[in-house]
Amino acid sequence: MDRAALVAIIAAYNEEDIIGPALAHLVEQGASVYLLDDGSTDRTVAVAQEFAGKGLIGVESLPPVGADDGSGRFCWSRILERKAQLAHMLDAGWFIHQDADEFRDSPWPHLTLVEAVRLVDRLGWNAIDFEVFNFVPSGDEHQPGDNPATTFRRFHPPAEYDRLQVRCWKKANQPVDLVTTGGHEALFPGQRVFPIRFPMRHYPIRSAAHGERKIFQDRKPRFDRGERARGWHLQYDQFVEGRPVLPDMASALLYDPQAANVALQVTNRLVEAACPPVAPDGATGLAESVLRIEADIARRAEHVKDLTLALEQRQRDIDALRTARDESEARLKEAQHQVAVLDAAARLLHEDIAQVNRNALDVARRLDEVFASRSWRITGPLRTAWRLLGRK
Repeated sequence: MDRAALVAIIAAYNEEDIIGPALAHLVEQGASVYLLDDGSTDRTVAVAQEFAGKGLIGVESLPPVGADDGSGRFCWSRILERKAQLAHMLDAGWFIHQDADEFRDSPWPHLTLVEAVRLVDRLGWNAIDFEVFNFVPSGDEHQPGDNPATTFRRFHPPAEYDRLQVRCWKKANQPVDLVTTGGHEALFPGQRVFPIRFPMRHYPIRSAAHGERKIFQDRKPRFDRGERARGWHLQYDQFVEGRPVLPDMASALLYDPQAANVALQVTNRLVEAACPPVAPDGATGLAESVLRIEADIARRAEHVKDLTLALEQRQRDIDALRTARDESEARLKEAQHQVAVLDAAARLLHEDIAQVNRNALDVARRLDEVFASRSWRITGPLRTAWRLLGRK
């Protein structure tokens, strides 16, 4: 496989109604997709296979879990472990740990998701956090295969346990750790999370019928008990069979993508770290909050100092390179001057040689004329006698 800029690793179970639009969106955004199917009993894999050769680079079926207590158990940790392995094995620059009902976008409308990730990479960051927008259906108008962006208009902010979403990272020399945080954060040495979160549109429930099937058949009965004991899989605890499953539409907010992108630029991770919310419990709580804020400001100041020193060193390196360049250009100009002088001397030498050749030819011509003359032949014996007499 050719090296991809960004690969989204998707785990899916019975997501046939949305897997097509999800893959189409990722491909449109410039990403490639690797699908992990967790034993779907619907057409999830068949629909995904339509993208083979068009952005889908692999499909893998996970074996059933827990033969001793029932196959088909939803074991989230083994999915996370497999995703980490794949991200270490596949040849790509960046990876996304993604679900089938998630749509990730760039926070800058003029850039695709892949272009935005490349920008983050050039700026020196190696991980991206996401802001979750949990969209809610107003009824059953959404049909399988529809683009949810056209049928869902309102959303709820994420629950506190779902706020951290560092699920996109640059490939490093060792696998990332997804299990420790339950998939909420990709952990690895040297992690540097980009301050601005990217938007992530989440469509967990698409209709009443879909919600009842997903919650009471496909999810809650299959959750791993050990993972539940760890505090995982809390998102469906409030749902009880026989009661409505559609989220409250009255309290939902109207989604404005442009306003959301502006808000993401303004309220980013750096701003939140510099200005944390203060909810003290009396004077002691206030003092602790002040100390915590001062310590955080000191850490930030130290970080700024380190960045300033690094910038100064980079400037010195640039100045040294410019000096070396100027010296090289000066030496090149001197060499060019010497070449010009040598060329001029060579031209003069060629002219002198040509003149000598012309003179030699003229002498040779005159000698030939003398040797061919009658006087030269008549006086030949006299010249010989003269030489014999010793020129006396």
